[in-house]
Amino acid sequence: MSDQVADSVERMPRAMPQGQSVRLNLPFAGPNIQKMLVVYFLLVFLFSGTVLDFLGYDYSAIEGSQITKIHPATYFIVLLFPIFILSYPRKRDLIDYYLATKLGSIFFFCAATFAFINIVLGGRNGFGMYFDTDLHLFLCCMLLPFVPPQGMVKLERFLHAFFAVNASLAIFELVSGIMVFPLTTYSPDGTQIAEARAVALLGHPLHAATITCAYIVSLLVGGGRLLKSRWRMPMIALQTAAMVAFGGRTALVLTLFILTIAICWQIVRFSSGHRYARSTVMIAIAAVPVGIAVVTALALAGFFDQLLERFNEDGGSARSRLVMFPLWGSFSWGDFLWGPDPDYIRSQMYSFGMEWGIENPFVHISIYQGVVISSLILLGLLLVFYDAFRRLEPRVIVPMIVYLMLVNTFGSFAGRFLNLTLFMIVVSALFRRHGASSRYVV
Repeated sequence: MSDQVADSVERMPRAMPQGQSVRLNLPFAGPNIQKMLVVYFLLVFLFSGTVLDFLGYDYSAIEGSQITKIHPATYFIVLLFPIFILSYPRKRDLIDYYLATKLGSIFFFCAATFAFINIVLGGRNGFGMYFDTDLHLFLCCMLLPFVPPQGMVKLERFLHAFFAVNASLAIFELVSGIMVFPLTTYSPDGTQIAEARAVALLGHPLHAATITCAYIVSLLVGGGRLLKSRWRMPMIALQTAAMVAFGGRTALVLTLFILTIAICWQIVRFSSGHRYARSTVMIAIAAVPVGIAVVTALALAGFFDQLLERFNEDGGSARSRLVMFPLWGSFSWGDFLWGPDPDYIRSQMYSFGMEWGIENPFVHISIYQGVVISSLILLGLLLVFYDAFRRLEPRVIVPMIVYLMLVNTFGSFAGRFLNLTLFMIVVSALFRRHGASSRYVV
């Protein structure tokens, strides 16, 4: 069959596995767009909020220009996306592709824009959330399918190197007490507080712990096939040690729980007669006493003291999770649906002793903007994940579930939050579909 006939056949809608219902033989992004995407990926991963503050950009600080409260990567992708659209050779087919594969992402964009209009008209909090959290994620999801396979291979190699460097830097910060990129938080009265937990290159301890946990789980379920098997367990061990440095309690406990299940499963397989290489068995046997000795030495050296202190004294984080529901119930029916007056919210927050915020993004958005908008945002976010799941390996569902569990334990996407975009980039690189076309977008 000639290429012309093959292309005409491929352009016909037909049933495809995993929800891929349309093949339009769309080419990948052009060379110039690919170069711009490389710059974009570097901006997202290497310039966290703490790095920007260190460089004088005033991203996290209360003071400073409003222009600096939006991440440079957001400005860049807002510029990049229209350039991509204008330079793409088959614009009509591009629209058909988006309507066939990105309806969930489009719904999320519409819901986020509706929330943004509500914020502006009502004088509410959360202006920066729309740009860095919502708009940024939407544009990234629209561009990721057009990164060619060779670009994804390079991106995966970069991610493995990035996480190795990030974990090493976090462990160095914990052991030495030197914060390379120090994080400053602010109390309700405006007092600056130097964060004692390691942050490394990911900007905030909770954000770092969440994305690192997702990376560990991805490796456990077979994602990132470029990472050789002999390096996989050492990488997981390194990332788990970094989790201790970050001090994210929920993420660490969940990681240890999943690791325990994975180890028990391998023991069951070995006991049932599954064959392993002799070197693998010897290393596993030797790792048990060595691991116990290393953990004991680290404990005696005070490596876990800061983490244990987080479990004993969390700054009211656990209490806020209990109080937020009575606060929710204090609203009238109209306020419950569409959000109360911002001044009333602030007074209620202080009267309930929740000056530090609300430890759940859905409840946070519900309290400030109402249940209607928060439900639309949450549904849109789930549809974004579903769109990504359809074009990736099915195993990606495991890190997706783990990630969604973790982001519901702190403010996360209820504020300025690039972490959603980071996660989408990570899973898109680690769970590329086997057998996908190297010439056309899927």
